[in-house]
Amino acid sequence: MIMKFNQVASRLFIMVMATMLSQCTPPTDNQNLNSSRIILAIFAHPDDEATVSPVLAKYAAEGVKVYLAIATDGRLGITDHAKIPAGDSLAAARTSELICAAEKLGIEPPIQFGLHDQLKMGEGYGPLHDQLNTMREKVKELFITLKPDVIITWGASGWTGHHDHRLVSTVVTEVFQSQAWDKPAQLYYSAIPTGNLPADSPMQLATVDSKFLTVRVPIAEADHEKAKDSWLCHKSQYTPEVVEGMNELIKASLKGTAYFQPLVVTSEQKQSLF
Repeated sequence: MIMKFNQVASRLFIMVMATMLSQCTPPTDNQNLNSSRIILAIFAHPDDEATVSPVLAKYAAEGVKVYLAIATDGRLGITDHAKIPAGDSLAAARTSELICAAEKLGIEPPIQFGLHDQLKMGEGYGPLHDQLNTMREKVKELFITLKPDVIITWGASGWTGHHDHRLVSTVVTEVFQSQAWDKPAQLYYSAIPTGNLPADSPMQLATVDSKFLTVRVPIAEADHEKAKDSWLCHKSQYTPEVVEGMNELIKASLKGTAYFQPLVVTSEQKQSLF
């Protein structure tokens, strides 16, 4: 009887161990590779990540570490519907919204430089110069500490032509070009191809000729859904109706593909940032 019990117990143990081992599938080479990769996206205001959020969500879901750095505090972004006055209270609200957006995208907690919205350009050259110097140092520090594989920002137009957007693009490009980095190895400008923006678009964004956009990353409906969920976090800036409309505009413009212009343009077309 004892021998029979031991045999049954032994078989049961083997079955349990086999089940546990089958559930602990070793990661694939691609998963291991992705877990060591890092993307750093750098933009001007809380909510600017919406321009590339489907891509950030896509790579985060694939195991890539995705960081988002925001230069200014957004304290001047007042809206009629939110009724939050410009200043510290709005900056605090936008910080909370940015944290929410990052969580929805599945990326790392956001990094905030804490610079003044509009970079104090209304106060004259001296304050603006100081803000840009601080931004330059913070960007360089992230390159050194995070060692990202790639950087994402806007091109010269900053998508909307906003001066803060343009200045962030300029500073990030300046730091990237300041030396031969091992990492980051490439800088990408996110863009919409000329001709893709719907004719009835309520917002006329700057576009880039497709010949420059040699990196074309496929994005799925699930990526757009995560992007919309994260966009909805920015309640001080957008109503749900506006988010729905802007999300549909981005989807209609990208048509299942996110377009990027590498700093060094080649004739080779790629379907990945890596």
